[in-house]
This record gives sequence, C-alpha cells and structure tokens, in this order.
Amino acid sequence: MPALFDRRSLPQRIAILFFVVAAMALAVGEGFSAETVPTGVGLVLCAALPVIALLTDSVRLAAVLAVGGASVAFTAYVLLAHARPDNTFGVVELAGLLCVVVRVVVQYRPLRAAGATAALGLAVLLLPLRIEELENEYRGAMMALLALGTAFLVLLGLYLRLHDRRRADGFELARQAQRLAYARDLHDFVAHHVTGMVTQTKAVRYLTAAGTPPEPADLDTMLAGIERAGSQALTSMRSMVTTLRDDNPVHDQDKRTLGEVVTAAVDGFSPTGPAATTALDPALAGARLPALVLDAAQHVVQESLTNVLRHADGATEVEVAARPGSDGLVELTITDDGTPAEQGTEGHGLVGLTERVSAVGGTLAAGPVARGWQVTALLPVKGSSAP
Repeated sequence: MPALFDRRSLPQRIAILFFVVAAMALAVGEGFSAETVPTGVGLVLCAALPVIALLTDSVRLAAVLAVGGASVAFTAYVLLAHARPDNTFGVVELAGLLCVVVRVVVQYRPLRAAGATAALGLAVLLLPLRIEELENEYRGAMMALLALGTAFLVLLGLYLRLHDRRRADGFELARQAQRLAYARDLHDFVAHHVTGMVTQTKAVRYLTAAGTPPEPADLDTMLAGIERAGSQALTSMRSMVTTLRDDNPVHDQDKRTLGEVVTAAVDGFSPTGPAATTALDPALAGARLPALVLDAAQHVVQESLTNVLRHADGATEVEVAARPGSDGLVELTITDDGTPAEQGTEGHGLVGLTERVSAVGGTLAAGPVARGWQVTALLPVKGSSAP
C-alpha cells in the first residue's frame, strides 16, 4: 500500500483515500443494519478484504482466494445459522469483488486468471442467498444479473489487458527506434572524426615514405589536427552518453541557424582533405529551422564530407550549398569533383541519412553528377508531424 501511494500525485492520493473511507463508511452502515452482531461484523470484514486487496500493487493469488473464500464462508454461515440480513447482502463487498475480478484478469496469466475468476464469480453469485425476505424468482433474476455483470467485467479486464500489452509494445518500438537513432549518431560521430584522423595520419606517412618528411611546423600542424579530431570524437561521445542518461535532453540547436550548423560541420572538415567551401543563400543562412531539421542538416553535411574523404578518389574541392527549393523546402547539396569508388555508393551512412531525413519529412538523393558526386537533401522549413 505505501508503494502504491508513492507513485501517485497528491490529488490521486486524496481521491484514493476518499474512496476507501467512503467504502468503509458504507460497509459499517451495512453492518449496523444487520440484526445480529456476528452478521454485522461479517458484512464489514467481507467488505474490507477486497478493498485491502485492491490497495496492493499486485493482487496475489493467496489474497484472491482469501477474499473469495471469506465471502463464500460468510454466505454459508448466514444460511446455516439463519442469521440473514434483512435488506442487504453486502453492496460494498460486491463492488470490491467485481473490481478484484478486473485486476485478476489484467494481471494474471490466462489459466491462473480463469481459476481466480471462477472462485470470485462463485462468491458473487452466492451473495443474493444472504437476503432473508426475497422471493425465489427475484433471487434467480438477481443471480443472473450478477452473472452478466461479472462476464462484462471479465471482458473489460481482457480489454484493459490488451491495452496494456499494446502500450508495452509501443514503448518497445519507441525504444527500438531510439536505439536505431543512437546507432546512426554513433556512426556519424565516429566515422567523421576518425576518418579525419586516419586521413591526416596517411598524409604524414605518405610524405615520409616519399622521402620528403614534413617540416616540424607542418608536422606540428598535422598532429594538432589529429589531436583536434580525437578531442572532437571524445566530445561527441560524451554528448551522446549525456543524451542517453538524460530523460529530457536539451536541444542546443534550438538557438542555432542553418548557416551556423553548416559552417560548424565544414570547419570540422579535415585540413588535409579537399578544399571545402560553402554557398548559402543569404535568406537561408540566418534561418532558424526546427531543431530536428537542423540536426538532420548537420548530419547530412558531416556524413557527406566524411564520405568524400573515404570514397572520392582524386577530389580537390567540395562545395556545400543551400538554396530555396520547391514547395517551400530547403535544398541542401554537397558536391565534390572526385571519382566515387564503387563501395562509396552504398553503406550504413547513406541509409542512416535517408532514415534521418525522412523522419523530419524530407527526402535524400545521392549519385554521380557532371563534376563528381552529389548528395541532395530536401528539408522542410517547419519540420514533420510524422512520428
């Protein structure tokens, strides 16, 4: 019971307490209406047991059997002792038993739920036998009505069980989608920064193998670039870990513009790679797009530049451009003048980018053009309402 209250807000705690007090007050009123003390005490106890069971986090099978057994035993007592109440058979007890039926159907496995429901249903059907002055036809009609009500609540419990299952499946699908998103982020971060480190290391080894080792100043510049790429990789990994730990991560890109996002991605491009330039439409450079759209734009530029280093043979320059597209979209293109390697046309990078762009309501295309290879992303200005 304390654990049940710990998970509830203050208004919910007050509501639960109110219903418990109201139920027990009605049960005590029913007890006072009985002609004998044992009958009154029995009515109160049989009403209190299901209420107590409902206040627990999970209704145990032993508690269900105790509730049903106590109800049946009290019915047998009033019949054998000829101590039937005059005007009630236990309305609070009936409501509690029916609520326990719903909890049992929702929480228990099918076989166990069937057995527990049968025990509780028997207790419910025997309740009309407690009333002294009730003609047999009315007693039979009341028992039939209680049977229909119990059947209806079993169906209600099955519906709630199905609803909980669908909600759990929805949470699992959401977690799976989140894991895929983190996997794409991990690929983008690692591939971008590590590729820069590998490219700069290859440049040092190439110059050394050619018999023209770099001057100390040039070597220091290259090593500084490797160090900077490694630091950026560690920073990206820390940011991802922070995002994983934070249930409500803050989107830093809410306050950034498209120009700032593109410039940051281009500035992080390897200094030993092709020359990278930007050609942003002035109206778009200062545009503040939704955070998810900016995130998609950053990853498109970052992954495309990484692919240039990895797959564009002989590339000497790469241009990142942004211009207004059709239907109010933003057209973001990354074009290089290299010869694409065969393995560069497919891979996890482009697949991940396509999924990321599609998630915000855009489209992505990649393929050879007259001067080399081009990646084109059409991004919405207001983001997508799709899940």
